[in-house]
Amino acid sequence: MQFKSYFFISLVFCFIFILSCSETMPLKEYKDASVLRDKTIRYDLQNYSKEEFDIAEVNYSEAIILIDENKDPAKVKELLTSASNSYQLILSNALPQYAQTLKEEISMERVYSKEIKAYRVDKDNYEFAELNYINALSALSTNNYEEAVNCFINSKKYHHKAYFTTKIRYDESSRGIKEAEEKIKQVDELEKSQSAK
Repeated sequence: MQFKSYFFISLVFCFIFILSCSETMPLKEYKDASVLRDKTIRYDLQNYSKEEFDIAEVNYSEAIILIDENKDPAKVKELLTSASNSYQLILSNALPQYAQTLKEEISMERVYSKEIKAYRVDKDNYEFAELNYINALSALSTNNYEEAVNCFINSKKYHHKAYFTTKIRYDESSRGIKEAEEKIKQVDELEKSQSAK
């Protein structure tokens, strides 16, 4: 019985200790920095401002180490805030450039899709690609670069699908036509050889 009470008291102390530690760690700052970091990496913007990204990563990594060791919440908050500021700076500076780069890339995808007549063969993917392209241009015109980037990425993906679906079908058709022509040629040659006898 006495063992149970000591065990219960120890458990309560552990629970209180864990709660007090978790309350002191800057969870909001951690979440904010993580979201900004994920966006920077997802859009592959590390190389647009390598120096700033390296600063952000060092601060973020140091904060994670301190969080794991459950040490110095004030320092963790400072590091995470600094990391967030660096990630945000990268996003603010690089997203407009990235959106323009994607716009140029998607222009070529659109040309390829039109040339191969993907709008006839894979109408759904083609139309979805074009809708995303229009939405991207609209977002770009209002300086909503993140939305523009997402829509350009979708447009590129669906134009790519439409192009390759169409190309595969054309290749299969061409192969079928070629095989049919070869068979017709063989039949013609067979008929000529039999009529010569």
